[in-house]
Amino acid sequence: MVQDEVRWLLETIKTNWPGTWPVDENGDPVQARIHRDDPEVLETGERTKERELTKWNAIGASLESRSPEPVGDEYNFRVETTVSIRFEGTTSQDGEWGHIDSADHFEQLVRYAQHAIAVERSYPTVEDVDDDPIGSVAYHTISPPENETDLSADDRDYFRRDWEHRFIGYANQP
Repeated sequence: MVQDEVRWLLETIKTNWPGTWPVDENGDPVQARIHRDDPEVLETGERTKERELTKWNAIGASLESRSPEPVGDEYNFRVETTVSIRFEGTTSQDGEWGHIDSADHFEQLVRYAQHAIAVERSYPTVEDVDDDPIGSVAYHTISPPENETDLSADDRDYFRRDWEHRFIGYANQP
């Protein structure tokens, strides 16, 4: 098994989420984490990249790039792995079916997700680092959010924010 930075990041968001994970009046989750590379919805195990935004807020992540750079005179590499994140949802105002109350509420949810990642910003323990010694990376840093872009609709019935995090470390060589 190889390292899966995307799955680790999505699991970290839920594990470190401030407070309780958002649920509806029946206690069912209304926020789904989606592994866009696999594809899988972590809350349900369903094999899809999409969620109906009237029923769920969606936090999707995918591997953007991996850049190994040789260091020293041996076969060692400094590695930067970039994971892109997309957080989206729809409004619940005026009887709409979404789960976002306002632009401020959406901003709070985005900040919660970013905070959950920031808690692990130094020496993140991405699992499987020793399961397969070829190509695994011992990370020492996760960048703060980068390339953050607000793509929400002007009338604020659809909310979307994209950003990236870089994992920085050294490849384990056998």
